[in-house]
Amino acid sequence: MDRLRLKSDIPSSDKIKVKLFAILRERVGESEITITVPTGITVDYLNSEILKKYPQLKSFSKFVTSVNWKVTTGNTIISSKDEIALLPPVSGG
Repeated sequence: MDRLRLKSDIPSSDKIKVKLFAILRERVGESEITITVPTGITVDYLNSEILKKYPQLKSFSKFVTSVNWKVTTGNTIISSKDEIALLPPVSGG
């Protein structure tokens, strides 16, 4: 007899849309990407998944991540409802 799978038995995942700006957009060739990740992840986890899928961004591993228009830290928890953007590191003098 097949075991009935409960909703809690099935891993949850989110499709996170990420907007790319400046040189990051140029390297990927798209202004927005979608990454499927487990529900309840952090910014650090999302960024590591982005670097796996888009290795051409590894030279920009210190890019800035904003969530809902605010620059965040790596331990910020995000969901598919959040607006995520990646910006290149800012330098200046």
